[in-house]
Amino acid sequence: MKKLLFPSLALLISLILTACNNNNDKNGISQRDQSSDSSKQESSGSGTELVKFPEGYEKGELFTTVTRGNTYEELYTSREAIEAVQNGQPIPSGTVITLEIYEDEELDRIFVMEKRTGWADQNPPDMRNGDWQYQSFSPDGSVEENADIGRCFSCHANVERDDYVNKLDEMKSYDFEEPTGSKDGSTESQIIGFHAKDWEVKEVAAHMDDRHDVLDEERGLIGDETEEGIVQKVLLTIYFNQIKK
Repeated sequence: MKKLLFPSLALLISLILTACNNNNDKNGISQRDQSSDSSKQESSGSGTELVKFPEGYEKGELFTTVTRGNTYEELYTSREAIEAVQNGQPIPSGTVITLEIYEDEELDRIFVMEKRTGWADQNPPDMRNGDWQYQSFSPDGSVEENADIGRCFSCHANVERDDYVNKLDEMKSYDFEEPTGSKDGSTESQIIGFHAKDWEVKEVAAHMDDRHDVLDEERGLIGDETEEGIVQKVLLTIYFNQIKK
């Protein structure tokens, strides 16, 4: 009886030890997987969630536009940021640069980069562009979940000397008195984009229903902003009368 008991106990103990080892192996694999997933999240998530959609960004300065084939882009930022750059100062904390991206004349997405003191610490060492963070939004202002933000870090890392801003030279040369023309399909914005100074107005088209004495011929060349505004209104009136015909 004893001879049968000992082998049975040995077999039972062996089975128990084998089961424990298997569980430990599975736990080890699970922990490694979790650690790997956590590492990926830290790497990909970074601090992009800090960047919120900048409501009212279009009220800032449209300091340059870019055309690449069927893609058209408009870049906006604050007056304070541009003045700092033009005065040779660092781009201040709190600066937001907004890029509208049009594809085939339709707004496709809105890219935002924002700078705030201490934000660099939110990223892993291999994804740090100073204190800048990036985010991509849909035209309705919602976050584009599938956007490759890592690509943004790589692209802007190439211009470290310009504080990671691709269009810093355009900010330096921007003239507040002559804003960059906007991509707006309306007739009003297209006409206002022209400079009416030194235009000579001689005659208003005869087919207009309502004739107005626009400018006295003796006034000659147009010189000040008030007269420029009058000319713009006249041009709009002419245009809309032509459409009616």
